[in-house]
Amino acid sequence: DDDQLRFNLAVIEQSLNLNEDAKANYLFLIKNNKNLKAMINLYLLNIKEDNFSEALLLINKVININNNLDNLMMDKAFVLYKLKKYDESINICKDFLNKKTDINCMNILGLNYFSTNDFDKAENILKKALSIDKNSHVILNSLGRIYHEKRDSNNAEKYLSKAYSIKSDSYEIINNLAGFYREEGKYNKSIELYNNALKLNPKNPSIINNLAKAYFDIDNFDMAEKYSLQALNLHMKDGNIQKILSLIYLR
Repeated sequence: DDDQLRFNLAVIEQSLNLNEDAKANYLFLIKNNKNLKAMINLYLLNIKEDNFSEALLLINKVININNNLDNLMMDKAFVLYKLKKYDESINICKDFLNKKTDINCMNILGLNYFSTNDFDKAENILKKALSIDKNSHVILNSLGRIYHEKRDSNNAEKYLSKAYSIKSDSYEIINNLAGFYREEGKYNKSIELYNNALKLNPKNPSIINNLAKAYFDIDNFDMAEKYSLQALNLHMKDGNIQKILSLIYLR
């Protein structure tokens, strides 16, 4: 029928990174018949583009229709974590883990502990998850982030590099590994990885933001300005972007 054709078209558009066209078709389906599959795809697309407030609104709508999807609650916990609503996210994760063991849920719980500076709890839950699946790129990536924050360069590179070797097409892993190399002063390597991440997710403001900073680090002000302006156009709220632009324009 027409709705299925429109949905299929939106999926194709999304696969081609024609995200605005895909969003328009998903929104049409949601407005006209509260299409559940369209809601799910649209909130996942919003997550990919770091539009977490919009994603949360859609997730709650889906929950009102069908709250029996395990992935749905994990996505909600992840979005709440990204919105810095840590207590709410932690409660969802704990409730879920009381019912079943799930390494993705353990990962989100670990990230919440990490973000509230409870590094010991974060490390413990993530290492427990890694004992269940030693090749989980998700857990390896999170552990790498923790060790990076703790200034343990050897372990940070070890876990992030292993995550990348397992899942080289994850823009999040590439972004984190690039950030590690940037702080280690390996700017060219960092920029190469950021550009690879951007190819996988061209509209992600965090990646564009980080790329602007990396180019600024090596005094490539033209490229730094280019990506800073792109980040601002995507409503990236980072004072460093304004600072970079100010420094560029005051040269």
